[in-house]
Amino acid sequence: MKTRGGTRRRTPRKWELIAMLAAISATSALGIDIALPAFTDIRGGFGLSPDSPRVALTVTLYFLGLAGAQVIYGPFSDRYGRKPVLYAGFCLYTLGALGAAFAPSFGTLLASRFVWGVGAAGPRALTLAIGRDLYSGDRLARVLAVVASIFMIVPAVAPLIGHAVLSLGSWRWVMAAPTAVTLVLVVWLIRLPESLEADRRRPLTLARTREAVAAVFSSKVTTGSALAVMFDYGSFAAFLGSIQLLFDDVYGRGDQFAYYFAGMSLMMGVVVFVGSRGVKKVGAERVIVLALPSMVVLSVAVAIWSWQAGGRPAFLVWFALITVINSLRTLINPLIQARAMEPMGELAGTAAAVIGTVTMGGGAVLASFVDRAIAGSVTPLAVAYAGFGMLNLAFAFWARRHRPRQEPATGEAAAAPTSFVNTP
Repeated sequence: MKTRGGTRRRTPRKWELIAMLAAISATSALGIDIALPAFTDIRGGFGLSPDSPRVALTVTLYFLGLAGAQVIYGPFSDRYGRKPVLYAGFCLYTLGALGAAFAPSFGTLLASRFVWGVGAAGPRALTLAIGRDLYSGDRLARVLAVVASIFMIVPAVAPLIGHAVLSLGSWRWVMAAPTAVTLVLVVWLIRLPESLEADRRRPLTLARTREAVAAVFSSKVTTGSALAVMFDYGSFAAFLGSIQLLFDDVYGRGDQFAYYFAGMSLMMGVVVFVGSRGVKKVGAERVIVLALPSMVVLSVAVAIWSWQAGGRPAFLVWFALITVINSLRTLINPLIQARAMEPMGELAGTAAAVIGTVTMGGGAVLASFVDRAIAGSVTPLAVAYAGFGMLNLAFAFWARRHRPRQEPATGEAAAAPTSFVNTP
């Protein structure tokens, strides 16, 4: 790649590019997972009862900001390019983190968490848009799966980091810690070339944006896949909002939470990485057909078992089964997202934003109903996994029926790939 002066500038190689996409995407998870061990201290800091579920609102509002703001980032990135809008998101992300760190009241903390989520929405949506700029077909599915496997390192280490920070200071230090990560990431991303070339950008007008949104919802493949992912996010957002409370209140293992959560996240990352190799061999659709029904059957079994056990099944077996379910959903999610983006090559930014708004916004609303029902029992979460899983399955297979018969060949590049892509 040449600069204006004619000299060649080094661009990211294949694995560095994937690592960048994973790091960009992981900032959204970092904002949640690093704070989970601090929930008990947050309750004490604002005079909430030790078992108060209100602290789960810090996750729910973060998700709402994360979901709602994506629809703003998408059209702006289609007009001005991915990188300027990405940097704007990081600025808001930092502002929200610092606001949460210095919050004088619980209400201010919740407002700051919402702003933090709004900032995280930019990196979240643009990861998908940049991926679609560069790849399509099974190659896009494989890249997103590898990104997801690297992404899972953050949920593995973030609670441990949060726990370590808590041992040195208060929960406010935990809230401020992600700002250091974003600073390092902003410097690293100087090496990331712009993936949306000037001749592919769209005017930023209300009419063109409305047209793009209409194109997203007119595609049954995109709409059905997005709704499938929405129900998946609903169950997982409920899990994130309640898991620390379940460890502490139901099983009395709050002091072990960070270690168990890290182990689960690492297992999820391994499953997704191995699954990405399966995508290369048999294709994304076959992996979805095998993994998604398996996840739903296992979720229904856990819900029945939990109900029969009075909301407190044997901890180690329950945790192992939830780990398997979460591993399967983490593998399936990027594959269905890739399917949703497949028809949207020319509208990648807006499409990624709309899909993100539908999936994460709807998921956050669904999770809020589950969070309210969590009270000394794992049954509400188990029932949510089963019910939302069945709806996920229904919409995923409905969307699959409407896919074109002639699929892109495995490894096919995007219709208009940029010059710096190093083919994975």
